[in-house]
Amino acid sequence: MAQDELNEQMAAVAEDVTQPAAERLAAWNDVWDWLLLSNQLERALTLARAMGAVAEESGDLAAAVMADVVAADAITLLPGPKVEAMRLADEAITDSQGLGFPHIAARAQVVLGYAFGTVGSFHSGIEHLLAAKQILRELGDKPMLAWADLRLARVLFWAEEPEGAARTADRVIRWSRSEGQTALLCGALVELGESFNVLGRPIEARHAVEEALELARREGLALFEGEALVSLGDCLREDGSPQDALASYTQALDLFGHFPSLLMRLGSVHHSLGDDVTARAELERAVELSVAEGYADIEFRARDLLSAIEEERGDLPAALEQTRLARDAERGHRTSTFDRRVSELLAGFEVERLSREAATERDRRSELEHQAVTDPLTGRLNRRGFDAAVGDLGTGAYSLLMLDLNKFKAINDQHGHLAGDEVLKRAGLTMAAACPDSALVARLGGDEFAIVLPGAEAVEARGVTQDIVTALAAIDLSDVAPGHSVGVSVGCSHRRTEDEDVATVMQLADRALYRAKSEGHGRFCSDHLDA
Repeated sequence: MAQDELNEQMAAVAEDVTQPAAERLAAWNDVWDWLLLSNQLERALTLARAMGAVAEESGDLAAAVMADVVAADAITLLPGPKVEAMRLADEAITDSQGLGFPHIAARAQVVLGYAFGTVGSFHSGIEHLLAAKQILRELGDKPMLAWADLRLARVLFWAEEPEGAARTADRVIRWSRSEGQTALLCGALVELGESFNVLGRPIEARHAVEEALELARREGLALFEGEALVSLGDCLREDGSPQDALASYTQALDLFGHFPSLLMRLGSVHHSLGDDVTARAELERAVELSVAEGYADIEFRARDLLSAIEEERGDLPAALEQTRLARDAERGHRTSTFDRRVSELLAGFEVERLSREAATERDRRSELEHQAVTDPLTGRLNRRGFDAAVGDLGTGAYSLLMLDLNKFKAINDQHGHLAGDEVLKRAGLTMAAACPDSALVARLGGDEFAIVLPGAEAVEARGVTQDIVTALAAIDLSDVAPGHSVGVSVGCSHRRTEDEDVATVMQLADRALYRAKSEGHGRFCSDHLDA
């Protein structure tokens, strides 16, 4: 309680327009994270906007950019559209990079990735989060790296990748326990519980969520308390305890307000308890908010349940109308007005990035040289380009990853070579996005890729491999190879002395890859470290 009182005093100083700007900014810097974690999101947003103006007037550019990042984070966590959050985060990335504030740029990248995830652009969200993780890894900022992993776990869960979400959350839990990071531990326990619940591990799910709830209440982490209550309600509903689930959801509603997904849960539980009047009111409100905020997937599920209620009441015309509207929402999930606005933003970011890369490439080499060293299908280095690029590294140490896509032949056999080519393109792009900027990514032929990580030791190479595996698993192949996913086996070797040439290092990596494949799909083997 004493710490909450101190935080409240600092927030009051930041809000007091009669205080000197320097004192207001110092108080703000100490209190903004508490405002977010204590679920005072509207207050955090209002104060972030005010502090941004104060910082600009004072010439404190870092504080001004950071205020935009906090405002974007608050908007992302609040109900409502996320376009402004994306704009603020993207501008903060550009401004902080130009001003030389890499920590702020990485934090803004985390917020942007999470914002993409909240609106269903999961692949874009994961790409941004992995890019932020790489920056943070290079900066050595382990606490913020863990926060990025926490957000990544949630986006993976939304992307229906509960196993990847559970692995990522578990990594955060182990680190936060060892470092005494209570807020991170609390959030990661919620993510682990949600994932375990979906994976059919109810006892472990309930244990994780109840520990998170206890921590959140003891430490005053209302944001995670609300998330834990929602997750606990899901566990109780799966356990056949709708009355207890209702109590948990109702407590979450008091903390969070009217989120469409929470209203849909309440409507579902009230329906299971036989209170269809309340269920219909909550589901209709969920539909209303979903339409306004662009959550077509929630609108679809809420209308589907409304249709079932109308059918049970014997009102078949109303049931058919709700079914029609549900199917319209389902079809509009990818083409809704809000999603189109997100796509336009994404296209703008991508065009800008590609333009910069194209300009750099034109300055570095001619188009003919580029074609000679590039794989035309994936746009990555080919074998010739790979050999030349590795040779340019000189005598420095590096790690080499050899990667084979798992069960790729089955995709070619079942869906044709055009589908296989598209999978290779997406895999190549995803690998490059998941690697450090200094990495060399090449397709050597078929479904075999190679990645060189300059200066990387064994543990760092394994960390990058984990990011690659997570990103590949998140690729959506439903449009080209339904029922398939992208898995990979990895062999790793490390150049430690000047005497080891490229051929020797590749031979060691090839042996490790052979061992990884012989031990089962999805393995990582190294000449130094096996996992």
